[in-house]
Amino acid sequence: MDKELNTNIKAALLSIGSAQVDKSLLPDQLTSKATAGPGAGGSSIFLKSGNRRVRLTINDASPLRVAPEDEHVVVIKDDDVVARGVLERPLCHCPEQAYITLSEKCVYDCQFCPVPKMQGGIKDSTKVLQMVEEAYATGELKAISLTSGVAVSPKKEVQRAASIIKQLTREYDLPIGVSVYPTTGSSEELYSAGACEVKYNVETMDPELFRRFCPDLSLYTVLDSLDNAVSILAEIGSLQTS
Repeated sequence: MDKELNTNIKAALLSIGSAQVDKSLLPDQLTSKATAGPGAGGSSIFLKSGNRRVRLTINDASPLRVAPEDEHVVVIKDDDVVARGVLERPLCHCPEQAYITLSEKCVYDCQFCPVPKMQGGIKDSTKVLQMVEEAYATGELKAISLTSGVAVSPKKEVQRAASIIKQLTREYDLPIGVSVYPTTGSSEELYSAGACEVKYNVETMDPELFRRFCPDLSLYTVLDSLDNAVSILAEIGSLQTS
């Protein structure tokens, strides 16, 4: 199959981030609605091409267009086919993953993020376990990924995420990643609970832009926490291989 995604094509698609999508390609099982981050509230598709995957938000005003072509789909820009692949079915917001937002609300008001204004719900552990169980029943689940806004405080989100991770590790032998706003000791707490991946959003490496768009957060706290998380991961990896 020609026009497979390579790093340059994927980067170009991500720089646009959206696509018009032929309505015949949009049964419910092929779309996902975001509940976190700048794309919250929008619907997306996942295109797999070769060994790469790209997520594009559905936008009728996008310069990209996704259309059917025999057993594949093509991504078209200016009447030229720029990529060819297949649409993947998301399990919980992502193919092969249970990607779950714990708190769909946030006390911080970063200027690029709609989550504080949407004031979504909060999933308890029963709901999370149910969602993972349904994804696992498909036979396609390969990983669990948890993310969260900050409903009350970063510390409470870390504690709640750690509690849910402990429950999940008792039920499933699957890698679990988690993305929250860091606190003192959050990496240790999440790894101890059973997470094998910790993600802290940097948003931007430009300190001035960070202060402007995320006035209630600290870039240096995030960077220090990432550095600490890398140290913990390296220590755990050396213990597992020794």
